[in-house]
Amino acid sequence: MAPAYDALVIGTGFGGAVAACRLAQAGLSVRVLERGLRYPKGSFPRDFEDPRNGWLWQHRQGLFDIKLLKGMSIVQSAGYGGGSLIYANVHLRPPAEVFASGWPEGYSRPALDPYYDLVAHMLDVQPITASARGLPTKTKRMQEVAKKLGREAQFFHPNLAVRFAPAGESLPNKFGVAQEGCNYCGECDIGCNVRAKNTLDLNYLAVAEQQGAEVTTQAEVTRIEPLSPGYRVTFTDHAAAGMQRTVDARRVFLCAGAVNTTELLLRNRDVLGTLPELSARLGSHYSANGDFLAFAFDTKEPWDPSVGPTITTGMVVEEGTGKDKTWFLFQEGGHPAQAAGLMLALDPDRALSLPADLLQRELVKALRLRSRELAAIENERGRFQAVFLAMGRDKANGRLSLSPVTRELQVQWDVPANLPLYRTQEQLCEDVARALGTRAAYNPLWERLHLPVSVHNLGGCAMAEEAAYGVLNPEGEVHGYPGLYVFDGAALPVGIGVNPSSSIAAVAERNVEQVIRKVQDAPGWVAPERAPAKPTRAAPRGFAQTTMRMPVEVETPHMPVVPGTDPLGTVVVPPGGTVASPTPVVGLRFTERMKGFVQPAYLPSDDFAGAERAAQRAGHVADFVVTITLPNLDRFLAQESHGGIAQGTVHVHGLTPPGGSAVENGVFNLFVDAERFYQRRMLYLLPFTGMDGQPYLLDGYKEVRDDAGFDVWSDTSTLFTVVRRGTERTAPVVSSGIIRLHLPDFLQQLTTFTVTGTASPLKRADAIRRFGGMFMGTLWDVFARAKFD
Repeated sequence: MAPAYDALVIGTGFGGAVAACRLAQAGLSVRVLERGLRYPKGSFPRDFEDPRNGWLWQHRQGLFDIKLLKGMSIVQSAGYGGGSLIYANVHLRPPAEVFASGWPEGYSRPALDPYYDLVAHMLDVQPITASARGLPTKTKRMQEVAKKLGREAQFFHPNLAVRFAPAGESLPNKFGVAQEGCNYCGECDIGCNVRAKNTLDLNYLAVAEQQGAEVTTQAEVTRIEPLSPGYRVTFTDHAAAGMQRTVDARRVFLCAGAVNTTELLLRNRDVLGTLPELSARLGSHYSANGDFLAFAFDTKEPWDPSVGPTITTGMVVEEGTGKDKTWFLFQEGGHPAQAAGLMLALDPDRALSLPADLLQRELVKALRLRSRELAAIENERGRFQAVFLAMGRDKANGRLSLSPVTRELQVQWDVPANLPLYRTQEQLCEDVARALGTRAAYNPLWERLHLPVSVHNLGGCAMAEEAAYGVLNPEGEVHGYPGLYVFDGAALPVGIGVNPSSSIAAVAERNVEQVIRKVQDAPGWVAPERAPAKPTRAAPRGFAQTTMRMPVEVETPHMPVVPGTDPLGTVVVPPGGTVASPTPVVGLRFTERMKGFVQPAYLPSDDFAGAERAAQRAGHVADFVVTITLPNLDRFLAQESHGGIAQGTVHVHGLTPPGGSAVENGVFNLFVDAERFYQRRMLYLLPFTGMDGQPYLLDGYKEVRDDAGFDVWSDTSTLFTVVRRGTERTAPVVSSGIIRLHLPDFLQQLTTFTVTGTASPLKRADAIRRFGGMFMGTLWDVFARAKFD
């Protein structure tokens, strides 16, 4: 029996809406399943005294699906239109360099630009400067801040999917759906009740239904089973008291959101066993897109967070190069006026306790209390609250999986590897808050537990040419399962660092075009709206076309973005990166004293024990005292080289004065990988000038490996040393031997540990804890793990 539908689309976000629209336009029979509700005009929840009344997915399929997982707090939408119902309307294209690695062949900015143009046309994106109502207060404040911080050349107004027409006047959009103009109510992120947001149900999905697509809401998919041909999909019908129903289709397009799509496939592979051949890479390449959230209270001037679209401005931040490069966007935010009271719960001066933040009943109680205080708060403090949002290119090194015991979804997220990004975002939040005359505040879950929050989840079903490297082929089809596709954020193989809505939709436009051409045997098929979709114009004269670093002579006067341009194309990043933050970073320093013996011209030079004995007999002493500084603890912990700066004095018999010579730009590396996993080295490179005026280099290493007996102390206190004539590690050896850390000196060393860059006792204790955890964790890897593996 033939399947009932040519195509079944699961989910109605930026991937599902595109798929449903184009497949229906191509003449295929299309069924759409959406787990959430439809929200006609004026129907979004507004009971601010009880977040369970229409707000939470866990309570009668509400608007927000919040998952407090072990490694990540995840916020998603549930409703017809997916994330477009509650997102901040922002549409940006990542710079070309984002596509330089990690993507399958065929993906690049030039290749995707026509599809970005198509998305921009469908959603009528334009910046806040297109609004006849003028710039909101927070928009103007943010531009002032950018200038004050020396970041005006990196400031821009992003394109927004908002209808900037007269408020209160209902007119049909280009697809015949009635919409009103934006009234600056500030309620974008809780559902726009006046239909001024260009949400997907008003364009892509409206076209899909006009072309015959059948839509079922409150339909939560639980099972996907291959047929011949096609697939049978089982879903829970929440509109029918949880009845189980099935639908068959030749092709299935999974578009339930990065986290939900990945979880659904994991359950079908690992629990139900219906898709056993799914790639072992399923769940990998998870990215939180570098999301970061902060606040500021009692700003010097009004911020008016409840006036205007949620986000209207952005700034690019770029520091470092290569693997150590940090790149992110900073965006001003807002919140509905009704949420002003709850926001104060995050003010450090009036904060709830951490348990209250974690217990839902306490949160509900606090929300009710705060909402009753709303009028007074709005008059007194509500206008002076600021919201900061950031996102950046994280490592995309997370993994979604099911717990082997409970079978619940879990996230393995490497916070230490991504801390350099998060800390740089923290610094800029502090800078902006200071420019506003106040200080930054953070979510207690982040500040106390380092638990990030992500609203832009990506990856989990990454595209790759082969199943060994990804779940999907470059067209979004699941390896090993013809006709099964993933078209949402799960398909993106990297964190793109900008609001991902446009990229998800553009990739879906590209891939659904490929599917339709193949199914219809029509190699020239394009979307009907492709013709009127105008190409994005180049940036205004005087601006860079990408955020690549530009010559210093380029002038960077700010110019407003106009509709039809790429906002990030107006940004100029100087050759050395954007200006450094004046906010100090948390670092660490300690002082180490080591003493020993080195023998001149001893051969072979790598017979360190023999050289030591000869030097002891001759009285050829060598010692040093160095202060090792880790200027940025987060970068130190994240880097493979774990490098620090060593300064102090070194004394080598016959080469330096009795008081020693100054160490000049010394380098210390902690636990560098050696030849084997269960082996590490600590490296010391201490350049100095000898009495003869020539440069020398004390080049030593501690060999940390598990030999017979208890050798942890010996390994971490024995420095195998050569002294070279010159500054390079290839320079000739003039002396060799062993320098040792003695127990009294080690006990003294422990007293010298100092945390820099913060006066907060909490942050100082956290820094010591994380450094100690890395040190002891590595020793465990070397000396204990091998016995258990």
